[in-house]
Amino acid sequence: MLKPDIYSIEALMKRSATKLVGQAAKNTNDDTAYIKQFFGFLPQDVEGIHTHKDGEGDGVWFRLKDGRVFDKQGRPWSANHALYDKD
Repeated sequence: MLKPDIYSIEALMKRSATKLVGQAAKNTNDDTAYIKQFFGFLPQDVEGIHTHKDGEGDGVWFRLKDGRVFDKQGRPWSANHALYDKD
């Protein structure tokens, strides 16, 4: 699991949300509120980022400090550590 700094996590989350929803859908100038609205959590809630999941291949999954896992579209996934980042 990668453990990037908060600024890198925020940039990745903002880029993912903007790519999926489009900049036009961003109804606030506050990036934090935009990220929270899209994902339901904030960059500071992220413990680390997984880049591979069994059965799915390469991608981006955010592991939160409370153990939950979400993909770059904000969808929840299994929190089982054994499913992620195996070669």
